[in-house]
Amino acid sequence: MQFLVVGQWQGSASSRAMRLGDGASSIAADLPRASTTVVDVPAGAGDRLETAVARYTSVLAVTERVAEETSVASEPVLVVGGDGASVLGATTGLGPDTAFVRIAGSSGFRALNRAQPVAAETAVLRILVDRSDDLFPGIPTLPASSIVVAGVRGIEESESNALDRAGIVHLDVDAATPEAIAAAVDATGATSVFVHVDLDVLDPSEVDGLLEPVPFGLDGAGLVERIQAATRGRRLAGAALTGFAPVDPDRAVDDLGVILRAVGALTSAARAV
Repeated sequence: MQFLVVGQWQGSASSRAMRLGDGASSIAADLPRASTTVVDVPAGAGDRLETAVARYTSVLAVTERVAEETSVASEPVLVVGGDGASVLGATTGLGPDTAFVRIAGSSGFRALNRAQPVAAETAVLRILVDRSDDLFPGIPTLPASSIVVAGVRGIEESESNALDRAGIVHLDVDAATPEAIAAAVDATGATSVFVHVDLDVLDPSEVDGLLEPVPFGLDGAGLVERIQAATRGRRLAGAALTGFAPVDPDRAVDDLGVILRAVGALTSAARAV
């Protein structure tokens, strides 16, 4: 597996978003150096350019850089973010035979409305499934039937209803058992899978460095089980792990045990088939 370290923060709406770059760097320190590439992230916030996405120019620039690196990779790529929109460029090359599994506490399906621009990570799944042709033109549009969202909790009813209307399978944290995830991926008919893990799926007691901690999430072992369920028996086309925002280096070290277990599960999946 090849690793892309993407310290993007511009896709987040949090006032603590710049910690995401530190989080990506902390994880990178434990990755094999020869297989790791650091993607440059713009220093500035960026401009929305009248689009529905806040800080669009910066997010677009990172998306294009990640897409370029992904397109020439000889092995599956794991994006280590950064905010949840860091995943966008890594979807380059995904075809209709690939299921996209989002294991996250949030849906990423916020509506796109030019009158009320949103942070890219809150609408990352909407961008992948349902966007205008001029928005992120270099990445594919994924069919809703290939999407599985697992682990969500506390999402707004409007987002849940929007997922239903789109035909996207979504399992809340209680329903997202390993068996249910495996069955949902089976139902897509896909022969390969892309897995996006956002660390907001974890309970705050597991990882201190979460931007928006919400109680009653998964523990570290449960996250590994769900990654394994999503990938079992299928080729891993790629992956992303996002959302680590440590307060300081010492507290980052305390969190890395859980995070690196998730990285290990994704790496093992890349070797399994």
